[in-house]
Amino acid sequence: MLDNVRQLVQLIHERGFEPGDKLPSEREMSEMFGMSRGALREALIRLDTLRIIDARPKSGIYLRAGSEERSIEAMVLFAEADAPLAPDEVIQAVELRRLLETQAVRLACERRTDEDLERLSAIVKRCAAARGDGEKLASLDAEFHLAIVAATQNDVFVRFVNVFYLMSRKRREVYFSSDEHCRQSVNDHRKLLAAIVERDVEKAESILRQHIKGVDVYFRALFGSTADIKTKVDPRAPAETKRSASGRKRKPVTSNDAV
Repeated sequence: MLDNVRQLVQLIHERGFEPGDKLPSEREMSEMFGMSRGALREALIRLDTLRIIDARPKSGIYLRAGSEERSIEAMVLFAEADAPLAPDEVIQAVELRRLLETQAVRLACERRTDEDLERLSAIVKRCAAARGDGEKLASLDAEFHLAIVAATQNDVFVRFVNVFYLMSRKRREVYFSSDEHCRQSVNDHRKLLAAIVERDVEKAESILRQHIKGVDVYFRALFGSTADIKTKVDPRAPAETKRSASGRKRKPVTSNDAV
C-alpha cells in the first residue's frame, strides 16, 4: 500500500494540484492515475490519516493547505515522492537537525563504545575514498551522522533523527555536487571523530555546529532571504511555467524543486 501512497502523492504533485484544491472524484482519479478503485481508496485513507488530504462528506476530497498540520511522516512521504517541501520547511528542518545533533554529539562523547569508534572510523575512511563521488558521499554523510546518534545508545533518538535524513536525500545530493563541499565534509568528519575519541564534548559540539552551519548558509543562499523565500526562483535556471497533462497551470519552478 505504501507504494500506492507514494505514487498518488507524486501524481497529485505532477498534475499541478495546489494546497486547498479540490481533487477529482475517486472514479476520475482511478482513471487519471491508473489505479484500481480499491488501491486508490486505501491510499486516500492513508493520506487522510497523515493529514495530507481532507475528505469532506458530501463535499469532496481536498489537499490540506496548512503545512503546520503536516506530520513528520507526511514530510518524508512528500520527499520520497519527489514532491518538494516548502523552502521554509527545509530551513526549519536544518535548524531542528542542528539542535538534535548537538545534543547527540555530546551524549556520543560520553557514551561511545569501542564498537562505535570502529564504525565511525570505517565510515570516515570510506568518506575519504569517495571524496570525488558526490552521490556516494551524500549517502555516507547520512551514515556517519546517524552513527554518531547511534553512539548515544538511544534507539528512539536514532529513529527520530533518521527521519531528517530520509527527507534530505535529494538535497544532500545537490549539496555534495560541489567538490568544495565534499572536501569540507570529509575534513569535518575527521575532526568530529577525533573529538569523540578524546571525549572532548565542547570541541565536538563546536565542530558540529560549524559543520551544520555551512549547510544552513548554503540553502539560505539558494532560497534567498526569508522575505521572498516562497517565491525565489531557482538561480540556476530561468523561471518556467509547467502545464500538466490535464492542462492545469503549474506555478513557476522554485529553488526547492531542484533539491
